[in-house]
Amino acid sequence: MSNIRQFMENNNEITPLSEEFDFGKVPSWYVLCTNGQCPLRDDCLRYLAGMNAPDNIETRLCVMPKTLKDGQCRWFDGKEVQVCACGFTRLYDRVLKKDFTPMRKGITHYLHGSKMYYEYKCGKRSLSQSQQQWIRKFVKSFGYDWDVPFDRYEEDYEYHHHGALVDNQT
Repeated sequence: MSNIRQFMENNNEITPLSEEFDFGKVPSWYVLCTNGQCPLRDDCLRYLAGMNAPDNIETRLCVMPKTLKDGQCRWFDGKEVQVCACGFTRLYDRVLKKDFTPMRKGITHYLHGSKMYYEYKCGKRSLSQSQQQWIRKFVKSFGYDWDVPFDRYEEDYEYHHHGALVDNQT
């Protein structure tokens, strides 16, 4: 069991992954798949997302069916579940006044601007484990030895950028 998961289980409940797929949580950059003939489809997050896209979505980045070769697909993304943090509304409760602005600006920059920052801060968007770790390290870089108090935790799928995938199938 990872240290992050152990900490969360000791300090907060984790909302389990819903059986109903929430397409609203699929990042806009995520490449979908709709190839119903693919033998990997039952284990592929791209296919699950593609099959659950709402009817009002007319265009989106998709994997082309011809990508499947000899039963292998280099775009395959397994259904990995991670524990995400939602909200950090109490983050600054113990931060010194002199650190508040530079800390907020650093986290805002890391989370791609004010709009995204506030969506993450209030829990509309969930923070991946790598984002949580970055925020924890950033706060510690200011000299604080306490752990970041995220508001709640939930299980969700881990969406991978294709470039971040390890391609074992070529």
